[in-house]
Amino acid sequence: MPMKKICAVLAILCLFTPLQASPLTDSSVISLLTIAPGKELYATFGHSAIRVKDEKQGLDLVFNYGTFDFNQPDFYLNFLRGRLLYMLSVDYFTDFLEMYKYEKRSVAEDILDLSPEEKQRIFEFLVFNARPENKNYRYEFFFDNCATRVRDVFEKELNEKLIYHNQGFDTTKTLRQMLDLYVEHRPWTKFGFYLILGSPTDVKATPRMQAFLPDYLQKLMRKATVQRDGIEKPLIKKSLTLLQYPPCTFYNEFLTPKMTMLLLLIIAILLSVAESALNKHFFLLDFILFFLAGLIGSFLLGMWIFTEHYSVPWNYNVLWALPLFLPLSFLLILPRRFKKINIFWLSFAWICQLILLTVKLILQQPFHGAVYTIIIVLVIRAYLGTVYLKSSHE
Repeated sequence: MPMKKICAVLAILCLFTPLQASPLTDSSVISLLTIAPGKELYATFGHSAIRVKDEKQGLDLVFNYGTFDFNQPDFYLNFLRGRLLYMLSVDYFTDFLEMYKYEKRSVAEDILDLSPEEKQRIFEFLVFNARPENKNYRYEFFFDNCATRVRDVFEKELNEKLIYHNQGFDTTKTLRQMLDLYVEHRPWTKFGFYLILGSPTDVKATPRMQAFLPDYLQKLMRKATVQRDGIEKPLIKKSLTLLQYPPCTFYNEFLTPKMTMLLLLIIAILLSVAESALNKHFFLLDFILFFLAGLIGSFLLGMWIFTEHYSVPWNYNVLWALPLFLPLSFLLILPRRFKKINIFWLSFAWICQLILLTVKLILQQPFHGAVYTIIIVLVIRAYLGTVYLKSSHE
């Protein structure tokens, strides 16, 4: 049997037997793989992995911390509650690369300048981490993901030898603003992030924290050095481009969140003018607006209280999307029957919304631009509803 076929058969058999951290030879290399962002939502921020290659042993594996199982019990509930399990998977490099050829996403490789002992330690740690009892971990978007896990492997095994250099990093941006760099072309995704992420994401992101993004992990490693015998050497020995494709292009969306909310404001103003001419008030519109605002607020409050996500508590969006709007909105179905209560809570609503617009500048958390338009709509409808009920004599 030809030697290539023998090697292929042995490689296949390796996947069906426990992976062993055999001693690496002098031909071995360990490298950081960085995959460019893709069109799919899950691929928005790119991806990172570790490649271990040893030509003399016919070994070429990719250790990938970015996999999860859709079939795990209570998948969507665990996702919402911040309990979703990700895992370290091991793939053949050729299969790994083939997937990104299919997706037409660029792949860069940075080969690390490591001693034989450091390579062996990293390989042994990865193999140990890939065991069934060790491979799962609790995913956290900013601090425990496919990129931070790779960073942590290098930090753990290189210890104090690894030195980061912060020149060239913008340390004025917050974690939220780091996301903006990737979602400007996805306006509804950006709106969703601004809506669901709380004030913990509005801390300044240090260069090490920025490494939750694969591109910035690559940048951090390319600027890093390792110290041996009192001499600092670049951590990266060689950088290669394995696949090169043009960046993803996206069509401009006309109905962006800002445009949609602007249309809502125009509709609200036109209906308000019509109400004045007809001497009546469309409480059904108010019911829909405040019901939806209360529903959003209840969801955000639930995420704040009942989930373990680092990034969603202390979300000040609940100040305009008050959860109380959800039950109170039903009183607007029979506005005159609950006249006094409606006058009270609608007055409270528009006054609070106006106060929020004035004090917003002192809040740490920024609102999406479309939210201010929503607040104005709520103020207009709550104020006009209050005026109409006060002037009615039924």
